[in-house]
Amino acid sequence: MMLNGKQAIVYGAAGPIGGAVAKAFAAEGATVHLAGRTAERLERVADEIRAAGGKTEIAVVDALDERSVDDHAAAVGRIDISFNLIGHTQYFGTPLIDMSLADVEEPVLNMLRTFYLTSRAAARRMVEQGSGVILTFGGYGDPTANLGAFQAGFGAVEALRRSLACELGPHGIRVITLQTNGVPESNPDTYPEDFRREIAEQTAAKTMLNRAATLADVAAVATFAASDRAASITGTAINLTAGAVVN
Repeated sequence: MMLNGKQAIVYGAAGPIGGAVAKAFAAEGATVHLAGRTAERLERVADEIRAAGGKTEIAVVDALDERSVDDHAAAVGRIDISFNLIGHTQYFGTPLIDMSLADVEEPVLNMLRTFYLTSRAAARRMVEQGSGVILTFGGYGDPTANLGAFQAGFGAVEALRRSLACELGPHGIRVITLQTNGVPESNPDTYPEDFRREIAEQTAAKTMLNRAATLADVAAVATFAASDRAASITGTAINLTAGAVVN
């Protein structure tokens, strides 16, 4: 098992991507601490992990709140893997010049805030251990119209990720982005079926492989990135865009 004996925190573990990653981590031997705002939704993921023989704990954590994040990290103790996958409010469909300042600032501030808080909480323990992996999700993509400041938020997180990788590398801590151009499977069920299908088709059409990344793809690569098999990988993004973004 690639993650046998590891202690992992997955923030936003009740979401589609967070749940898929958490289940994959547990299947590879990690004890997965599911963190999120709604205990009932976390329990559903935990039940699936336990039914498959995995080890997990749940905690109600506000990943935008400093004390909530720090108290939970202290309760977990040793942290080998930290992956922030919380959702963010999206202001799509309006040109930037027609948006309010508050709506432009919100995703940038919140995405940077939560990644910093959860990374800091983990890194303080990882420095003492001399090892650890911090993962983030998103990365740079081709500019797309009418996404508000969502991509700017990812850009801010990428800048922080690079700085963290530089500072934490000498302590044996790796910091990596998983980069996609969208995971259609993760779109809310509240979207109309026709709209979900359209998004999936448009996402696939932008790729070289004529397919978008799946939840299983993300979970598999996250597990590899968090494992010792990726011991030489840090300070970079792993490209899961199926060729939509060329490095």
